[in-house]
Amino acid sequence: MDYKMHKIESGTLFDINWSHRNLPTMKLLSVHFVFLVALLTNCQEQVQSSEIIKIEFGTSFGMCAGYCTQTVTVMEGEVSKTIIPRMDQNLTEKTCAESFGGFHSLSLKVNQSAFMNLEEIIGCPDCADGGAEWIEITTASGVKKVTYEYGKEPDAVKSFIGELRELYSQLGECE
Repeated sequence: MDYKMHKIESGTLFDINWSHRNLPTMKLLSVHFVFLVALLTNCQEQVQSSEIIKIEFGTSFGMCAGYCTQTVTVMEGEVSKTIIPRMDQNLTEKTCAESFGGFHSLSLKVNQSAFMNLEEIIGCPDCADGGAEWIEITTASGVKKVTYEYGKEPDAVKSFIGELRELYSQLGECE
């Protein structure tokens, strides 16, 4: 490249001569730049999926007897379930846990962008004692909880809700 320097009142200005003989160099630089941007974009998407620290799923029913609130917590290496009775009953909170090796594959099913864009409350959860379900996802950058009507999950969670419900069922009543 040929550089010419021009003196201006406010400083120095470089004038680059982009002659045809420098065209191969410019093409090579352009290819490197595009490759670098693609690489960084791909890494960012992978980091977002691996940033999930914890996924929680729960149900609650306002007008019930017994254990009315149940929560499943899934983290690397473990899944646990906590069942909580209504306050006016003579029952104690129970928690059970077991090892779980599927956290990474579960977290990859989560479309974080779609989930983070959901409203915090969808529909009328637990209206007329229809029950409520909720999902809470904890990442390195924060926590997002979405509550919706029991059995009426939003499209953004359909890719992973089945696995959460299966874990919920498998852990039973923590007997």
